[in-house]
Parts: sequence; C-alpha cells; structure tokens
Amino acid sequence: MQDQGLGHSPAGKQQTNYSQAQTGRKTRENRQKTALFFVLVILLWVGLVGAGYFAVRKHLQKSEQYFAGQMDELKAENQRITEDIVGAMQLFEQELAGSQEEMQQIRREMDMIQEEMELTGESITGTDATRQSLAERITELDQQLAGLQEQLRKLEAAVRAL
Repeated sequence: MQDQGLGHSPAGKQQTNYSQAQTGRKTRENRQKTALFFVLVILLWVGLVGAGYFAVRKHLQKSEQYFAGQMDELKAENQRITEDIVGAMQLFEQELAGSQEEMQQIRREMDMIQEEMELTGESITGTDATRQSLAERITELDQQLAGLQEQLRKLEAAVRAL
C-alpha cells in the first residue's frame, strides 16, 4: 500500500509503459521519415545529376555537329577559293605568254625595220615622206612595246601576289 501512497499504482505502470511504447514508436516513425527524406533527397540529387549529364551530352553533340558543319562549309569555301585562284593564275599565265609572244613579234619587226633602214638608209634619196613614215612606224612600235612591257609588269606582279 505504500506504493499507492507514493503515487505509483499498477495502472500507472501500465500508463508509463504505454507512453514509453508510444515514444519509441514515434522515434521509430521519425527515424523512418528522416531516412525516407534522405533517400528521396539522394534520389532527387541523382536524378538531377543524371538529367544534367544527359542535357550536357546532348548539347555537346549538337555543338559538335554544328562545328563539323561549319568546318565542312569552310573546307568547301577554301576549295572554291583555291579553284578560283588556280583559274586566275592560269589565265594570267596565258595572258603573260600572249604578251611575251606579242613583244617578241614587235621586237622582230623593229629589228627588221632597223635592218632595212641601215641597208637602205644611204640609198634613200627620196622625199622626207618615206623617212617620216618609217619614223612614225618606229614610234608606233615603240609605244606598243612600252604598253606591252607595262602590261607584262602588271601581270607578273599579279602572279607574284597570288
């Protein structure tokens, strides 16, 4: 009976055991909730990392395709420019060869006229019209030669520039 006087009754023991059981259950539930929360957070983190990885991978693949396309376009442009340059150089070479041939022909003509003048220079007792005609022809040929030499210099400079 003393136990009853101290405020400890058998019913109180049951109540204490019951409250301890409830506290233990609540602690277990809290631990389970915490564990579940951490598992969910870890799954969310893994999901975000995985999604980020695949998004970055897809972006890198698109970038790689874009740059590969750009490289192909640049290669095609370089090929076109190379073909244009080769065509221009061939044209310049043809013009240069034609100009050189023209210059050779003019030089031959001038040499022939010079030779004829030397051969007939003293025997020409005719009018000044013949001399003037020959002088005009020589002047004309000199001008053509000077023009062709200038054109040749321009062509050679253009070929060197390419």
